[in-house]
Amino acid sequence: MMPAFRFRKLIGATLAATLLPLLAGCPTLQEDNASAAVKIDSSQIKSLPLPEKYEPSIGKHGGMRIISSVSLPKTFNAALAAETSSTDVIGQMYLGLVATNAITTEVEPSLAESWTLSPDKKTYTFTLRKGLKWSDGQPLTADDVVFTFNEVIDNKMIPNNYRDGLLINDQFPKVVKIDDLRLSITTPEPSVPFLRGLGDPIMPKHIFEGTTKPDKDGRIKFNQMWGLNTKIDEIVVNGPWKLADYRPGQWLVLEPNENYYLKDKQGGTLPYLKKFITIEVQDQSTEIIKYMAKETDALSLRAEDYDVLEPLQKKGKFEIVNLGPATGTLFVMFNMSTAQNDKGKPVVDPIKSTWFRNKYFRQALAHAIDKEGMIQSIYKGRALPQYSHISQQNPFYNPNTPQYDYDLKKAAAKLAEAGFKKNSNDELIDPQGHRVEFNLVTNSGNTMRDAACAILRKDWSKLGIKVNYQPVQFNIMVQQIDQTLDWEAMMIGLTGSAIEPHFGINSWKLDGRMHMFNMGHPAEWKGKKGTSFSPWEKEVLDLYEKAAVEFDFEKRKQLYWKSQEIVADNLPFLYTVNQLSLVTYRKNLGNIFPSIHGGSALSVINWNTDVHYIQE
Repeated sequence: MMPAFRFRKLIGATLAATLLPLLAGCPTLQEDNASAAVKIDSSQIKSLPLPEKYEPSIGKHGGMRIISSVSLPKTFNAALAAETSSTDVIGQMYLGLVATNAITTEVEPSLAESWTLSPDKKTYTFTLRKGLKWSDGQPLTADDVVFTFNEVIDNKMIPNNYRDGLLINDQFPKVVKIDDLRLSITTPEPSVPFLRGLGDPIMPKHIFEGTTKPDKDGRIKFNQMWGLNTKIDEIVVNGPWKLADYRPGQWLVLEPNENYYLKDKQGGTLPYLKKFITIEVQDQSTEIIKYMAKETDALSLRAEDYDVLEPLQKKGKFEIVNLGPATGTLFVMFNMSTAQNDKGKPVVDPIKSTWFRNKYFRQALAHAIDKEGMIQSIYKGRALPQYSHISQQNPFYNPNTPQYDYDLKKAAAKLAEAGFKKNSNDELIDPQGHRVEFNLVTNSGNTMRDAACAILRKDWSKLGIKVNYQPVQFNIMVQQIDQTLDWEAMMIGLTGSAIEPHFGINSWKLDGRMHMFNMGHPAEWKGKKGTSFSPWEKEVLDLYEKAAVEFDFEKRKQLYWKSQEIVADNLPFLYTVNQLSLVTYRKNLGNIFPSIHGGSALSVINWNTDVHYIQE
């Protein structure tokens, strides 16, 4: 069983994709009133209940699985992966100390066969499985675990998303080797979600030792290792799959790691499959064509795909299941950074930065998001309005989170309250007389995001705002977010969890990689000047940190509820809609246990590929 990556990630250029060479005109929609669209009752779609236990059957060796993606990995370095196109593959190749069972949601042993917790609930003592080996045959010991935590994760010069979730009161746990099979991890104080967070992929010390510190030129060699040009046999793994072939723009092939520790109940080797292949396709429409042609065996569906496939289920020998609202979020954010680049130029035009940092401006635009129109015209009724940064399926979701109903009059009133008004040309101007105009970016190739941006631009234009739509490649968006910071407005998505909110803390750490709306922390930014933060940003972080060490469920829930209220008031993210998690797979696949807890998109199926097999 592979662990789902627990931190929040950018949802890549896949079904649930969002993010962003040339300026393109925003696609236009038919002028039909969205509310007049045919409404579909999503409850009519088959909903698959989770079994009480996870009991995979004994499978047969051989055969292969083939899936598609509009984007292959950006890196094979597990520590550097930050978006789903990379983590979906890396999650098949690496294990951590523990894993979360996607059916029961219980924390279970993985590389560690057992652990104990001290009476003060601060020190975990882990015992690794005997005989663990890396795919190159080298032993996997406590040295690898200690190296991963102390030299890779707790290393500010290595940009990883794991560190934020392990910090407790801004302190990293103390990780110490006891002997080759045992190690201890001590936290500054007891933490509720800490154990679940130890599913971070363990890295091979014998490969990376000596690469995590600056060389004579100040460069970290680790940050350049295991990129897409790395030789296949140089990538060493500890999970069920290893890289067998990679052709950029074409395919990626995984094959069984013969040193994978797990066996089936009869002592048989795993994985059962001979190959697990991902082919790259041009767009989501091509994905559905490939699936209908039986060239792929599973697919994460758009709402429009359901209408095409549903009548063909019996004849096509495949099944469609509805796992309820997806756990991720889709939103528009505005760049609130006041940082300056190395030449002293603000990364955001100060005029526009003033608008973006004004919460009444953001609240006004939130009132001008026609969520119901999006649900009916884009998602065919198979989505729900989204109001919170915490998943609707999470036990800490606050159903009373303030909502911004679609009302252009309220939006105009909010703008007037902030000093904005229209000129004689019906154009919105700010209190200083500047025309309100900005660029909106998202990832190219996603028709649903294109349509959503068209709706936004149409409604925001009614307020007198000029929105320039700019779809660009996903990797360019990632670079804009955490390197150049030169963007204005962006539609993007983040993964989430239906179990534990804590690992979304990297969105609220002021120096976190996912604090995307206000990047450029003074201690981290390499430009001439860092950004500035508002008191509410620190307040949200404080609530998350308090919730991590609060063991009373109801008190913990109130802390997360409060955080959702503060975020809803200040709106760093203007949420849109949450589509249903619809997936389909061939009926000849054995041991398929779809679960919303498996991850995002196809990870809800692929979380246990080590036991998948081809049935007769």
